[in-house]
Amino acid sequence: MKDIDALVEFSVELADLSRSIIRSHSILDVNYEIKDDGSPVTPVDREIEKSLRDRIDARYPYHGILGEEFPSRDTTAERVWVIDPIDGTKQYATGIPVYGTLIGLAEEGQFVLGVMDFPATGDRWIGGRDYPTCWNSRPVTTAQCIDLCGATVAPGDPNRGSAEENFGSSKLADAGSFRVYGAGSYGFAMVASGKLDIAIDFGLDPFDFAAPVAIVEGAGGSATDWCGRPLTLESQGRTLFLGNPALLGTVVDLLQA
Repeated sequence: MKDIDALVEFSVELADLSRSIIRSHSILDVNYEIKDDGSPVTPVDREIEKSLRDRIDARYPYHGILGEEFPSRDTTAERVWVIDPIDGTKQYATGIPVYGTLIGLAEEGQFVLGVMDFPATGDRWIGGRDYPTCWNSRPVTTAQCIDLCGATVAPGDPNRGSAEENFGSSKLADAGSFRVYGAGSYGFAMVASGKLDIAIDFGLDPFDFAAPVAIVEGAGGSATDWCGRPLTLESQGRTLFLGNPALLGTVVDLLQA
């Protein structure tokens, strides 16, 4: 992308805005309500997404927007911003500091740039197709584990998957060296940083995985569905993040068996 530097600068501007909003609210004063789909939402989620949408509309009015809390618009545009204002709302609402803002950019349906910002820990990842992934301005790369039996695996939450999904996730975790539960989107960032080899999940929407896809791929890893197909703006549900793309065939065969 010829304008990658401008897009990166704008993405950082959005992440800074989100971080400032989150930090302006005392965690002890945050209330939440339950949406129709059973997931929680706070007023801060909505404040962040509205602020980011307003900023995008002002800078790139011809870009589409897909967000978690408000209706999407122009998602068939060449470029679409994909926003999860607070990924980990349950953690945020209960004061557990592993939550963050995910900002992705899709170009013709492919995720080309992402920012994952975790204001409570001060961690920020940014990367994508034409921008090698960095953590707090430091370049990071994925681990190159060559044997599944030696892999560290972050499985999905067994409390929300189908029997088939839980079986597949558990089967993959059993094949590795050890598993780490509860990683959430932070686990995707740890794949990009070489601390985890595999993160598998299910029941996700594009706003959950747009930014992580770009960031993991920008660090040298792969991001697909459970059949090994690239994750796009049209994808739903099951995700598979690998530090070493060479493991993809082995992992997909295991999941499909």
